[in-house]
Amino acid sequence: MKSVSLLDGGLGQEIYRRAPSVSSPLWSVAVMQAHPEIVTGVHADFIRAGAKTLSLNTYAATPTRLHTQGLYDQMEAIHQQAFRALERAIDITHAQVDIAGCLGPLQGSYRGRPDRSFEDLCDEYGTLVRLQARADVLLIETMTNTLEATAACAAARELGKPFGVAFRIEANGRLRSGESLTDAVVAVREYSPTAVMLNCCDPEHMTERMPDLIKRYPRVGGYANAFKSVEALAGGGSVDALEARTDISPLAYVEEVRKWLAGGALVVGGCCEITPEHLQTMVDVLGGEFEFIRFSQLPS
Repeated sequence: MKSVSLLDGGLGQEIYRRAPSVSSPLWSVAVMQAHPEIVTGVHADFIRAGAKTLSLNTYAATPTRLHTQGLYDQMEAIHQQAFRALERAIDITHAQVDIAGCLGPLQGSYRGRPDRSFEDLCDEYGTLVRLQARADVLLIETMTNTLEATAACAAARELGKPFGVAFRIEANGRLRSGESLTDAVVAVREYSPTAVMLNCCDPEHMTERMPDLIKRYPRVGGYANAFKSVEALAGGGSVDALEARTDISPLAYVEEVRKWLAGGALVVGGCCEITPEHLQTMVDVLGGEFEFIRFSQLPS
């Protein structure tokens, strides 16, 4: 039976959806500050659904974003709160899972190449690695350009633990920066990530591009979103403006995932609007064909 690493689903969006009274540019981090029990509940539901690697709720807690919101001095406390929320869920469920530190875009999602130096970006990602150093693995997510991706890889490699890097592709198959998927894989290859993945894009786009990714790196995977469009957020708007697709049912999503696995993907999960129900269906439908493992158990 083939072993496949199973990540969780759309953590931030699921947290945000369960707290309709909270609206903030910091998204699920703001919910955690007001209602930490909601974060623990979401983690626990993903664990019960079968996830083997759970991301910390730190996607929006970058130094840049916290500074913009006047919360820079709370950065360490926020990261520690994220650990407590996930560790509480692990205690509740008695699960053996990986805790994944999260390294997302530093300024915001779905933007192009930042006007910053590689060294400057490395320093900021280094801060995030330090704050999440006791995680079992690191996941670099929703990368839209090779500059930010390689800076995050350089910082993650210093920790000496398994890490993956995931790129978002647009409908044309390129990154938001205009770089190709080939450019992306070539750029991060020298850092030897455990896996190179696609994330937070339409399942259909991921299915179309996955064969190309599989040809270019030995360990690949993907976890898609179910948004109608992300352009409102890309333009600086709030996550409140994003709408979920109604056609990405749990079964419909699993059929796309099956295609990635059939081609050779070794890591799957879900991104925004992919719920515990989607993940549970994935386990129920595919569990007889695949052994689901933690990200740290992937061969290096």
